[in-house]
Amino acid sequence: MFESLKRGWGMAGASWSVLKAYPKLAVFPVISGVALVGVSAVLIIPTGVGALVGAGMNLSDKAIESIAFVALFVWYFLCTFVVVFCNAALMSCALQSFAGQPPTIGSGFAAAGKRLPQILGWSLIAATVGVIMQALQTVLTDKLGFFGDLLGAIVSGIWGVATYLVVPVLVTEGVGPITAVKRSSAVLRRTWGESIAGSGGLGLISICFILPLIVVIPLGVALAGSVGGGAAHGAILGTVIALAAVYVLAVIVVFTALGSIFRAAVYLYATTGAAPSFVDANLVQSSFRSK
Repeated sequence: MFESLKRGWGMAGASWSVLKAYPKLAVFPVISGVALVGVSAVLIIPTGVGALVGAGMNLSDKAIESIAFVALFVWYFLCTFVVVFCNAALMSCALQSFAGQPPTIGSGFAAAGKRLPQILGWSLIAATVGVIMQALQTVLTDKLGFFGDLLGAIVSGIWGVATYLVVPVLVTEGVGPITAVKRSSAVLRRTWGESIAGSGGLGLISICFILPLIVVIPLGVALAGSVGGGAAHGAILGTVIALAAVYVLAVIVVFTALGSIFRAAVYLYATTGAAPSFVDANLVQSSFRSK
């Protein structure tokens, strides 16, 4: 755990130098989040209305469930596409910065746009596999309980490792999604093995940034309670909740950007053997445990 945390700090520090030099890269996770909210609003409202209409038309429960499942898959696919497209734009910018070219928001989206067919294909595959794995997880949990959860987590982990470098492969090599999965898996097996430790380090660090809220929020609630009821109480409580929400969102945005930047660095090192100047090659290698 401590080694993973140490690697995570190193990864965050190395990637932070890029994000600090080009803070505009943090815009991509923000755009992704806003787009996800928009996609959800566009689909959830019509789906709910459609279910009510279907009930009024005396459609069978199975028909309504089928409509809901199709809507859910479409939502999952669109959300996957939004995330992949924005990640592709962010990683393109990161790769531009590694090459000494100042990235821009426009250049990132332009690079992702050039790979639109590949991104659409990968989004469809990722969404399909995600739905299947979710269904499999439900069945395994119902049948095997804890061991089903564990088995499902192992399957998800294997898929995550195999597809770890799919997005940078799509962006830089322009291959199809199936080839990108094979390429991603082959690069990891050939270079460092299949168990990624560095991402866990970043995850641990992000949790460390969230932990202070465990103290801050109760203190804010206690402060609101100390002033009694009325407008003052509501104002303090609302301010605490709003600030906590903004803080959490900021942490998510920053660490999403850091993770994508480092993944681009990993891809560059894996395919060229040379780490970007701001990343220690030993640090990149230590992010993966060999077989």
